[in-house]
Amino acid sequence: MAVNNPQAKALAALLKPPGLTAKADPQGLAKTRGQLMRILTSMQRSYKTGGPDGGALVKRALDFLPDIGGTHRAALTGNLVQMWKEASALGCYDEDHNFTGFITRGRDSGKQAVFEHIVPLELAPRMSLDIANVRLVTPSKSRENGGDDKNHDLAFLQQLKMVEDEIEGRKELKKMEADAPVKKEVPRNKMGETAEEQARLFKLDMDRAGEAAKQPRSLNLLGRLVETPMKRNGYTWCYGIELRNTSALPTEVTVEWTLLGITEIKNLYYILGEGAQKVQLRSAGVQQHEFRTPKPESHYNNRADDLDELPPKDKRRAATETKYRGAVIRVVHGKDTVVAQWGSDATMNNFLSDDPDDKHVLTQLPKLYLTTPYKP
Repeated sequence: MAVNNPQAKALAALLKPPGLTAKADPQGLAKTRGQLMRILTSMQRSYKTGGPDGGALVKRALDFLPDIGGTHRAALTGNLVQMWKEASALGCYDEDHNFTGFITRGRDSGKQAVFEHIVPLELAPRMSLDIANVRLVTPSKSRENGGDDKNHDLAFLQQLKMVEDEIEGRKELKKMEADAPVKKEVPRNKMGETAEEQARLFKLDMDRAGEAAKQPRSLNLLGRLVETPMKRNGYTWCYGIELRNTSALPTEVTVEWTLLGITEIKNLYYILGEGAQKVQLRSAGVQQHEFRTPKPESHYNNRADDLDELPPKDKRRAATETKYRGAVIRVVHGKDTVVAQWGSDATMNNFLSDDPDDKHVLTQLPKLYLTTPYKP
């Protein structure tokens, strides 16, 4: 787990491996020199200013790079810690803890320290740019001056081969994961059942109930506004209901829903959205459903102003807003038997009346969610 350390996070950007090269790059050391100087400076500066020491900082930085495998991580850590300690012993840092590469201690004092590949490019050509194959030495101990340890270098070659295999393996695994088809998550209800499983269990309940299942059941219905317009929901309203079967027998019903708005000037009601949905309830079953306005808030603005008979150039149009007023829900068994109903407040309950003389009649309201025509 990556610890929130700004120094480690900054160092991680420098440690990110460039990948294997197709062939040996003779300029590999020149290309990595600036990277290594910044890394060694970061390690020394952290140590000297009260932060983690160089080794601990590298380990924390690598936590920000989860794609690096364990073998590669160990090689990087080991080499960088060794270089950091060697640079400290040689006095290659200035008073501000910057790595200069200029040796101020020992027999090579006054000379520049040397970065060289641990395993020569002819033996590890694909690791040309990887700092896991770089060490820091004094000029007198460099390979150029015959100071290399061939047995040690050959032993390290085996570790580099393991690093190469790990890089290739992780690259192939990542490609396989990218190419693999994405498994779609199957929607499940709160009981963990898929739609197919719910349908099968409902049919079993209906078969057991026989003719009794055709009779209307007693249902409880509750509703509430669950979302108002905002960017993440497309500037729509959403109304949620909970429908509970209080009977020991299953039932199939239709939920008819209507969401209403009201104009700002004449207080005229209109329909924001409506619909009907078949619902299968098992014995003592409970279900939650949500109904959303089909159009965003802005769709209704001018249409509501038209209902208020505002002239097209009336300045009041700029100040009016779409106003949600409430919800009316009916649950119908069969063709026309109402088994539950809900109005979001007392005024909305008036729209549940079957009295044709009542002014609160849903079928007489303009449907502003339609583009045209939207008047009954």
